[in-house]
Amino acid sequence: MGKMNISQEHIIDLIQEYQQGRISEEGFQKLQEWLKEDEANADEFAKYLALFKESGALSNLDKIQKEDAWLNISKSLSKPEKKSKVRRLHTWLPYAAAVVVLFAVSYFMIEQVRTDYDFGEDYNFAEVSSIGSKKAVLTLENGQKVNLEENDKELITEADGTLIQKNADSELIYDNASSSKDRVLYNQIDIPRGGEYSLVLADGTKVWLNSESSLRYPVQFVGNKRKVELTGEAYFEVTHNPSKPFVIESHDTEIKVLGTSFNVSAYDDEEHISTTLVEGSVELSCLGNKELLKPGFQATVKKGDNRFKVEKVNTTLYTSWKDGVFRYKDQSLEEICHQLSRWYNVEFFFTNHKYREYRFTGAAKKNKSLNFTLELIEKMADVQFAIKDDKIIVGKPE
Repeated sequence: MGKMNISQEHIIDLIQEYQQGRISEEGFQKLQEWLKEDEANADEFAKYLALFKESGALSNLDKIQKEDAWLNISKSLSKPEKKSKVRRLHTWLPYAAAVVVLFAVSYFMIEQVRTDYDFGEDYNFAEVSSIGSKKAVLTLENGQKVNLEENDKELITEADGTLIQKNADSELIYDNASSSKDRVLYNQIDIPRGGEYSLVLADGTKVWLNSESSLRYPVQFVGNKRKVELTGEAYFEVTHNPSKPFVIESHDTEIKVLGTSFNVSAYDDEEHISTTLVEGSVELSCLGNKELLKPGFQATVKKGDNRFKVEKVNTTLYTSWKDGVFRYKDQSLEEICHQLSRWYNVEFFFTNHKYREYRFTGAAKKNKSLNFTLELIEKMADVQFAIKDDKIIVGKPE
């Protein structure tokens, strides 16, 4: 039997109809034929089935494997040159229950009172956005600024003899084997909107920095602790050294570790600081209060407060950004747009406050255009996007 002439979108519709118990006899027969066509289709079917169940119940997200179902949606759903509107799979994703919004309302998410937005038009969101890339600005001890791009191979020597170079993965590497320890020098790396970068500090600690983030750190670590200062978001893999703790300072919060892997989100324009521990242990302190975090848990503290909220989480949801994937579980559309705005360097506006609180469970690859990402959201949630004055409008026809 030859390969079925059926689109990926049609398959998605059939699986969703099957999950809801409303598939027709003809549709069920097509689904069976598709399943028999290729062994890999059975795995894809199970993933989509889990997706629709999870989206409805918002429970047991761990059943969805690392390669989330919609990561493999056909490219035909989103062509880079032109965005095509897609038919809604369902309208039951938004929930009426009140939710706690973790992030402060940002300046670029002001609600619009106008209603003259044409959500039915085919928009090319790539015209007002750009896909992020590896880029940063390195500030040396003497104030010299060095633009770091993905393909450059510049070798820098600091005043103390430390060599700063890039490896094949565009990581910044600090080698102080031939440096002197007469005085402590500091460098700072700043990541712009639409950027990300990683570096290996002098002690071997590896740091991934997200968009709109900044890290200040010594060129070499001397004394009885290794201290850095963070604004924004970063993932750390700290080299183990029991005699010299690694300390991260961010706003009023201090995070002390010996050797571990964890994520810290501490943006200036967000009201909470979150630390998510993957392995090892960390001690957090804020305005006199301390908290010891265990692997698989996240501690969140509101700026200006010292009370930590600690809960068990799926750490992948908070660390996958460094591996090129955005993952969400029951996350508000406001939070999602906040993250996308940094990576795609674009501004979002909401036509109504209620759209901010729409919940979304899903994933999208960061190397896809914004067209692709917004289509995924449109396909899985009851909301649409439009363009007005180089801004992306979030809402739907009223």
